[in-house]
Amino acid sequence: MNSSDCSCSNSFPSSIFPELFYTVNRTATPSWRLADKSRGHNIMLIYSGEAEFCRDGEIYTAKSGDLVYYRPGDVRTARTFEHSPVRCFAADFDYVCPVYDRENGEWRTEVPPLPLPFYQTITDPYLFDRLTGLFTSLTRSSLSGPVGAVKSRQRAIFTEILELLIHYTNGGSYSYSDAGKVSAVINHMTEHFAESITLTRLAEVVGISESHLGKIFKAVTGKPPIDYLLDIRINRAKELLSDGVSVTETSRLVGFNDIYYFSRAFKKREGVSPSVYSGNKTKY
Repeated sequence: MNSSDCSCSNSFPSSIFPELFYTVNRTATPSWRLADKSRGHNIMLIYSGEAEFCRDGEIYTAKSGDLVYYRPGDVRTARTFEHSPVRCFAADFDYVCPVYDRENGEWRTEVPPLPLPFYQTITDPYLFDRLTGLFTSLTRSSLSGPVGAVKSRQRAIFTEILELLIHYTNGGSYSYSDAGKVSAVINHMTEHFAESITLTRLAEVVGISESHLGKIFKAVTGKPPIDYLLDIRINRAKELLSDGVSVTETSRLVGFNDIYYFSRAFKKREGVSPSVYSGNKTKY
């Protein structure tokens, strides 16, 4: 992990409550520039290309895998390069940390400095994959659902992003052995999602018990294996529905034997039924 003037602290509160103002999946033009004073906290996760960032006179050239952080009030400038325009996720936010005072039996809020350096490289590939997945969900979440529900969903996603970054910056890491097993299970899911897949079958893929798989899978991905499998199926279903495949045929192709279960699962994740999503309710 590369870092600059990091004021990391292992005493950062265990809970953080963010307020998200703006988020974007940015594909910069070759002429992209940034020059202003940061009004809130800002983080950028670079996943392609390069850009030069400056914070109060300190310059850093960031590339894929780097995280750049600006504090409120920081004078910031940035530019990308014509030969390799930067692509990154970015978020503007503020936060408080709720802390329970056991002695007085009361809650209070604190705003300790966020223990992130100006820049760092996310060297853990599994963490980087998790962060890019969360940022993708974050930037897409505003496209559907009631405003209140979207805001709650975005806050939950962004809270996980911040907690992962704080944990990593403070020296936390995942078990590479466990992450490798989880990766093998995910690969199996993506190749065989249309088949009948059980937790027993997934555990057999990597030769561990079902309970152990469930534990390490959730530690690495943030969700149980079967929930992850459902996400894979639903994402593939969205592609098929967008291509004009009927709801009945889509249900079969993504591994659902019961079309009604498919419809419930789809609506729970997407906020609309598959027939509404496809724009044709007559495909049943």
